[in-house]
Amino acid sequence: MMATRIGAALVLALLPQLASAGGLNRTYLVPSFCTCPGPQTCFPPAHDSTFTFESAVLKTPVSRFLRSRKTAFVLEVKGVRDAAGNLASGVQFTVVVATGQITVPGIGTFPSGTIPDTRITFVAERGRAKIPYKTPDVPRGTVVEGAGITILDPEGRRLATIGSQAAP
Repeated sequence: MMATRIGAALVLALLPQLASAGGLNRTYLVPSFCTCPGPQTCFPPAHDSTFTFESAVLKTPVSRFLRSRKTAFVLEVKGVRDAAGNLASGVQFTVVVATGQITVPGIGTFPSGTIPDTRITFVAERGRAKIPYKTPDVPRGTVVEGAGITILDPEGRRLATIGSQAAP
């Protein structure tokens, strides 16, 4: 139970805060590429997933503090297509909310990786999905360090993640 509370808390606590519009911050997710083992560069770059998307926007409240049982985030994904270029319909994806170090007053500090990542499954229909997530009860004064959002395709490969991207 505490792991669920704390995992949800991290979403609001430290996600990048971008310009506000309509009462929500917007963070655009970027395409995920295959991991390069290095030390040299890997060429040509390749997407990790065979699925593609037009946009993935993480919307978070503008409030400074985490609020129990309120919207933690809404993730809107558009233009999701399979390898053949068809809009994804009836296809299940997973949002992974990575867990960083978390401090709960009166309990202590949980090191990074101690609390399991939060996983939320959703189904894309006609290439779209809107995934709302509400925060469970979170103890007052809880501090979450670091956060990350990744979308996984049906094979568990990374489709999108938080990052930044230059215009093409």
